[in-house]
Amino acid sequence: MSSSKIEFRGGPAMVLVPAVVFLIVAVYLFIFQKAFDMNGLAMGGFLGVIAGSFLAKNSVNYWNGAIAGIAAPLTGVLVCILVLAGIFSSMMKVGGIAGGFVWLGVETGISGALFCTFTFIATAIIATATGTSIGTIFAAVPVFFAAGVQLGGDPAMLAGAILSGAIFGDNLAPVSDVTVISASTQTYRDGETAEVGGVVLSRSPYAILAGLLTIPFYLLFGQGEEVNMALTETASASGLSMLIPVIILVAVAVYTRNIFSALIVGVISGLIIGLLMGRLDMSQILSVKDGQLDGILYNGVSSMAGTIMLCLSLFAVIGILEKSGAIDAMTQRLTRGNQTMSAARAEGILAAGAFLCSTVFAGVTSAALILFGPIGDKVGKSAGLHPYRRSHIMSAMANSIPVVLPFSAFVFVVMIAVKSQSSGDVITPFTLLTSAFYPWALFIVFSGSIITGLGRRFEGNSRDALKTPLERRENTKHE
Repeated sequence: MSSSKIEFRGGPAMVLVPAVVFLIVAVYLFIFQKAFDMNGLAMGGFLGVIAGSFLAKNSVNYWNGAIAGIAAPLTGVLVCILVLAGIFSSMMKVGGIAGGFVWLGVETGISGALFCTFTFIATAIIATATGTSIGTIFAAVPVFFAAGVQLGGDPAMLAGAILSGAIFGDNLAPVSDVTVISASTQTYRDGETAEVGGVVLSRSPYAILAGLLTIPFYLLFGQGEEVNMALTETASASGLSMLIPVIILVAVAVYTRNIFSALIVGVISGLIIGLLMGRLDMSQILSVKDGQLDGILYNGVSSMAGTIMLCLSLFAVIGILEKSGAIDAMTQRLTRGNQTMSAARAEGILAAGAFLCSTVFAGVTSAALILFGPIGDKVGKSAGLHPYRRSHIMSAMANSIPVVLPFSAFVFVVMIAVKSQSSGDVITPFTLLTSAFYPWALFIVFSGSIITGLGRRFEGNSRDALKTPLERRENTKHE
């Protein structure tokens, strides 16, 4: 076994070179170039892997470790889920669910601080439906920000409400890469990964509580200038019909605990409903023009290409860390060499690790969780923490304060989206720090949960309680 261990010229610390190179590329692209491109991040990941290979004493062992990381079962699961999630997300955006919420707001006469609050709730639902935080921001700002300012909402608070809603969905959506990664990196004692449906169901109370804590702040501070009722021509009530496939997807995911079945049923039901309601036509599902493919199916897959490549590059880094013994060494250091540790200490480590990684990676939560997830899995297991609980803590802390820090990628995304809708410096990184309330609420909710132990859950010796209704029914028949 020792002959296959990856060793580095310059000492064990050189194993961090791939991660450091990735971080440098991410900071350069996001902060200095304002280029929010997942393909660019994937490039940084693979550049890091290549850079590390020059320091390896045995390049064969090094590349075997990288390939082992890419070939891990988790990688295949994640890639398949992301492809299906990309199609579902593309369908929801084309179906115009955002326009449905704007119609609802205008028709009910909501304005000022109420519309700001409505923006947070509507954006949260859209982000949960589509599973894409950055995509939600770019889709929601032209709709809700422009409408909200005309309806008397405070510009800074509207921008913060949109960012808050996007983070709500990023943390909770069953098709969010953050939800999938935070679940898939956590395993039971038998090696099976945590079920996405179960994670979403058990995470909902925390997410909703943080949302309820957020709402009063937008009611109090969301009022802006005078109301101008000349608004959006594209708003339509029929856009709300696209909520139905979201409900179906979540119901199937919770009932079967099978995210693949849930996504497939969600896509099929969404296409049928979209066609029947006139929100979609056949050319929008798949079309070819001048040899170029277009449509929901094609764009859904292609939109996830950069994220998938990023995951592959980071799993290669994890494989290198694993084969070099770095992950075991870090885990031993964190657990102080004990096979068991207190639940409170383990949860503190999970929270701090996810928070720190997300901060270092400028709020790129998916990358932070891919890299810290395997360590969190081992730390959490040493205290017997349930995979759901581990997943919740890491996802929440990664999606909390780090995403609203002035150098966060999310902050720059919102600023770019808002700048395209208004002249002048309407918002700054520092106004978003104090107007995006949901990430702060998420931090408070989980900090309180960790300190008090409220909601703490252990794996136990049996998974019978975690069986789906279908499995329990089958067991009853056999008995």
